[in-house]
Amino acid sequence: MLGSMFSGISGLVSNSQAINVVGNNIANVNTIGFKGSRATFSDLLYQSINGTAGASQVGRGSSLTTVDTQFAQGSFESTTEPTDLAIGGKGFFVVKRPEGDMTEYYTRAGQFRFDKDGNLANPTGLILQGKAIDQTTQKATGVDTDVIISQKPSDPQITTAVDMTVNLQSNAEWKGSVDSSLGGTGTSVASATNTLGKWPIAGTYTAVTAAKTIPGTAINLFTFAGATKTISNVAAVFGVFSVGDTFTVTGAAAGPPTNNATFTIASIAADLKSVTVAETVTNEAASAGPIINYNGLDVTVQRVGPDGNPIGAAITKSEAITTGVSITDFGGLGIDITPAATIAAGTQTFNISGFDVDDPTATANYSSAITVYDSNGQSHVVTAYFRKSNIDTSSNNSIWEWMAVVGAGDAATGENTLAESGDLIFNNAGVLQGEGSNHLISFDFTTPAQQNQPINLSFGTLSAISGGTTKDPLTQYPIDSATNYQAQDGFPPGTLTSVSVDAEGIISGHYSNGQIIDQYQITLANFGDPVGLTKEGNNLFSANNKTGEAYKYAPGVSGTGKINPNSLEQSNVDLATEFVKMIVAQRGFQANSRVITTSDEILQELMNLKR
Repeated sequence: MLGSMFSGISGLVSNSQAINVVGNNIANVNTIGFKGSRATFSDLLYQSINGTAGASQVGRGSSLTTVDTQFAQGSFESTTEPTDLAIGGKGFFVVKRPEGDMTEYYTRAGQFRFDKDGNLANPTGLILQGKAIDQTTQKATGVDTDVIISQKPSDPQITTAVDMTVNLQSNAEWKGSVDSSLGGTGTSVASATNTLGKWPIAGTYTAVTAAKTIPGTAINLFTFAGATKTISNVAAVFGVFSVGDTFTVTGAAAGPPTNNATFTIASIAADLKSVTVAETVTNEAASAGPIINYNGLDVTVQRVGPDGNPIGAAITKSEAITTGVSITDFGGLGIDITPAATIAAGTQTFNISGFDVDDPTATANYSSAITVYDSNGQSHVVTAYFRKSNIDTSSNNSIWEWMAVVGAGDAATGENTLAESGDLIFNNAGVLQGEGSNHLISFDFTTPAQQNQPINLSFGTLSAISGGTTKDPLTQYPIDSATNYQAQDGFPPGTLTSVSVDAEGIISGHYSNGQIIDQYQITLANFGDPVGLTKEGNNLFSANNKTGEAYKYAPGVSGTGKINPNSLEQSNVDLATEFVKMIVAQRGFQANSRVITTSDEILQELMNLKR
């Protein structure tokens, strides 16, 4: 009978331990990352006895075999903290104590906060482990280390490239002017104005007025037919003539035409190789070789850039002029010239203005400004000005000038500075034909920045920022000028404003300059037998001989779960299940206590037999 009492006692012990496990589970029903346990019983060694039918066994009771940790996934609670982390799947966060303690602990509780030193630590001060991200390769490299987010500012990045795409209004007004040096006593050009609808080439103009002579002895200038006198092959000798041009015939050796007679051109043949002079001639005898003189004008323009330096070769145009008769679009240069009342030989110089660095807004059709950064992270404004320059009458292409200007407040010189200029050529469909690729420009910004800072300026093609990816180029359409796209690759230093964590465990710092810098990747640990982990309290586990060394991976690699930021994993304890287990353990305890009391009653009856 004593054996049954000891069996009952073992049952009491086993079930009381089961109630302890259930009680611990229920106590931690609200513990973040807690994993519930399960008590497992086994029967004890049996006693062999002999019966009439042979040997038999009688049990000696039960014992607690194991208390296993249940690693089922707990539910997630959403939070407002980006450093509240939950693992969706297998794995443990790796944490270490500060101050050089090499012991690793493992946890599912992802309540992490930054301490005063920038360590990402749990509530007990253990620091989360991860791999630092190489800022060149953007890969997590090296061994696991403490996750520390420094409060130091992020480094600035110098601007090396600017992309800009604009539409330039094709029918924009001309922004130039002709100076007032024309006219006056002894001059032959009274005024010059821009031709309506044309954009004169900016530059220095030299007008030479002289009596042009066509020698009559070298070629047969005259033929006589009826009442008209025809001058042949004139265009091949000099210039282009117009109806109304007047000529004086001199030096006739004999016969008509009369010496010093004046003739007026009445018509010009279509091929411009013969001129008919309206003059009735009665004597048609052949001339011995007259000479024709007429008033002509040579205009030479030397185009200059916004910096005042000559651009390209000088252009010379020649035309005959008549007193008081204006010439429209002289030589296709985009200017109208009005001769003086009295034409006199002489030279006049005048300027047609273009872009003025000192007054850029008034001398450009459109501008687009962009902020760039020097080697010190200081911001500067660079403005691209666009000015309608000229129309190439031979191809009908439109030419625009662009100018990159640094304002007085940002330039090392302390005044508006032209960094570079160039041409943009559009065909008659408004499509950019050239000069869209990168222009390497050197800028001198205010000290202490690096001088001669090189910046690639690209007008939409062969983008310097996108590594050669073609973007929409500049256009020239008859709508308002507008900037469609602009970008640059520099930025100033920035202060840390927030931290984020993604599903791959990448911890990124967000800075006031708009930069997002990846700094660490969280390491997750896994085990072949996680059930065997030793519980250390404070939601911590430690490895032992049974579990072996931890396998460490990035989140989502080799079976580890991914990270859920702004979330915490709740306890996986199910109260309904625990209450059922508690009832079963209670009933087991009660039944075993009845075994003991029943055995005691039987022993009592046995003791009463001797009375």
